[in-house]
Amino acid sequence: MNARRGIDVLESLIAATNRRDLDGLVDQFAEDVRSETPAHPARSFVGRGQVRKNWQQILGAIGDLEATITASSSGAGPTPGSETVWAEIAFDGLRPDGAPWRMRGVTVNEVVDGRIAALRFYLEPVDDVDVDADAAVRRAVAVSADAHASAGAAR
Repeated sequence: MNARRGIDVLESLIAATNRRDLDGLVDQFAEDVRSETPAHPARSFVGRGQVRKNWQQILGAIGDLEATITASSSGAGPTPGSETVWAEIAFDGLRPDGAPWRMRGVTVNEVVDGRIAALRFYLEPVDDVDVDADAAVRRAVAVSADAHASAGAAR
């Protein structure tokens, strides 16, 4: 049994990412890791093999990749002997075309025996378009600016 604390596992994951150490990164995950992406369910998967494929693509394409844990918290996990670690993470680097590649968000990780056994992934690309809160909500609920203005005038 590996007695590493959950945050130590996440810090090892970030350190391996920043070293571009694919084997070290993949080793932070259990063989049968369950990865869920609630906002994009089709992206969910099971198995360390897919972790390797994903990170091989990322490390191969994103130059100067730097990952940072900006905040974290941990507590008892949902199964005996597990620990849940919430980590807010920032990724920064350059795509092959020279454009910035930036991701921000949270991962919720269940750590068992010193490895990530399950995670929920809430990371998203940073929006480089200046869209204010009103426009973003209108877009999300498919309401045009004209319809929004009419609704406000009708009150």
